Amino acid sequence: MSEMAMLQQLYFHVMGRFALMIVVLVALVSPSISQDQASKRSPTVSLILPSGMPSEDAQIDYFMDGSFGEHGDFVRTEKNRLTYNIYASVNGHPAKGIKVIAYLPGCEITTLDIPVLSARSERHLPCKPLASITLLGQILPVSMTLEEPTEVEVSYLAMWDHKFFGISDGMVTTIRLATVVPDDNGRFKVKLPDLYKQKLGDGLFQFLLRHSITGNIIASLRPLESGTDSNRLRVRSCYPPVMQFVAQRQ
Repeated sequence: MSEMAMLQQLYFHVMGRFALMIVVLVALVSPSISQDQASKRSPTVSLILPSGMPSEDAQIDYFMDGSFGEHGDFVRTEKNRLTYNIYASVNGHPAKGIKVIAYLPGCEITTLDIPVLSARSERHLPCKPLASITLLGQILPVSMTLEEPTEVEVSYLAMWDHKFFGISDGMVTTIRLATVVPDDNGRFKVKLPDLYKQKLGDGLFQFLLRHSITGNIIASLRPLESGTDSNRLRVRSCYPPVMQFVAQRQ
């Protein structure tokens, strides 16, 4: 093969690989471009946080309905945000309305029912201060907290959310409240929002024992109370001086 033929073959080989790279790049970039264009065309509901509220601590769940049916999701939060936008459409079909459950630490839980009537609307998330109550807990057996590094994760389960969203099934809105480390005696102390005073409906507190390094669930913590085998604790105005929990391995 002549030197000229070899150069031509090398040229076509390089150009072929370059063209393939262009096709791949276009395929990768096109979906993100189309998603950005779709979000710009979508009706938008902007939720404005109170001034000074750490935006990464907000927890916002929402549910929308329209010609597409029903769709639920939650807002991915991050630091240094004043506003969170919810794009009120699914596959290009606009929603008729959005219902929001929002929790800001130290504030009452906010519920919003927002009709989607324009391309852009705004709602302020209020912060009505909510008192807290202190719960002292003890994990039994104590050995469960000594075998490996552990922490207790406390969450609120909004059992009333289906009625508010107007749905019959699906996952319950779960709000993470705190993570605390038990001492060598299996005792822990946590401040719970006094949701009994807000009277939103049936609500439950959930306690999980996690590995503090991996985050894996070690056990669910069942309140040791007579007449119940529930793994959740009902929202009340007060609790015993020390609430005992039985660790049940997952």
